[in-house]
Amino acid sequence: MIRTAFHFTCLSLAFILTAAHAQNPGSITWDPKGSTHDGKPFVEVADGVGLTKLGLPGSSNPAGAGGGSSGVYLFGFASAVPGADGPTIQQMELGGSDLKAGTRLVLEFTKAEEDLISFVAMMADASEPGNIGVRVLSPTRFQITATIVDPVLSESNNPDNLEAAFGLIVQASQGATELFNFRGTTFVTDMVWTDLEPLALNELPQLSDPADFGGFTTGLAAKGVSASGGTASFSAFIPEALFVAAREYGVDVTGENCLGYRSYVELTGSEDGFHKLNVPADQPQPAPTFDVDGDGEADPMWSYRITNSQWSRQALMFGKIDSDPNSPTAIGQHTWGRLKESLSGN
Repeated sequence: MIRTAFHFTCLSLAFILTAAHAQNPGSITWDPKGSTHDGKPFVEVADGVGLTKLGLPGSSNPAGAGGGSSGVYLFGFASAVPGADGPTIQQMELGGSDLKAGTRLVLEFTKAEEDLISFVAMMADASEPGNIGVRVLSPTRFQITATIVDPVLSESNNPDNLEAAFGLIVQASQGATELFNFRGTTFVTDMVWTDLEPLALNELPQLSDPADFGGFTTGLAAKGVSASGGTASFSAFIPEALFVAAREYGVDVTGENCLGYRSYVELTGSEDGFHKLNVPADQPQPAPTFDVDGDGEADPMWSYRITNSQWSRQALMFGKIDSDPNSPTAIGQHTWGRLKESLSGN
């Protein structure tokens, strides 16, 4: 999937496609003219392709572009045209440009009117409120706010030579009530973004068939943090609307009792790397940078973080998982420990 997206990106950059095209379902296009870095506009050089300033792409003037298929869109900045396998670590480096770590990005994209934003995943700095946001501006436009981060040591970034990089994944959905529509949940990590991928549908308890576990979760897959000592953070900003949908599905999950999982293993407490970030912890917080439903009002949001240093390819999930798919709300809290032990032993 990443290979296909970046092959499209290569074609866009190499041939400088300037002709406008219809926005088909599942397609997303970056609008450089409507986007800024620290308040400064990008320069559009082709449809969906932009530079930080007028000139040729290079280490001091990285290009932004994206592509994808089947409702999955990948976008990033690179100093040169990537190959078929995507950008190299050297091409991802933004530290010698105006897009250094700490730079605030406000990126606008166009989409098909029937497409809904299921989730956004990005490599960015989520350490401060307001650094991250997703706002639907109209039925055909949305905006992503992000702050560029200095990536940590991870599978692709080993040794850790990157000073700054940025990329994101957007998953679109065409059904308002689809169980894979995460209602605009936003995932943020300080790992290299090409080490992320959407979960397979059968990895979600609400979509596995036959169901090995009951429950309702949202999440993303991440490749390994290096065994040599990398520690990565993985944050989730979840709209209250997703927990409402989960309860309608029959799972007794709220923002307050939401749990974190690493490949179905429950993470209980900060010592295991799962942190609840809302203050107070029992109430959603209106977030001015989030308006995923597009109603013009700040969405009530829940925020969580998983921190871990020993990942192989892992499904990182937030929500509720139950060992009895026929009665998802019937298992008491004491049973989670036994579930965790049995899964750890597999």
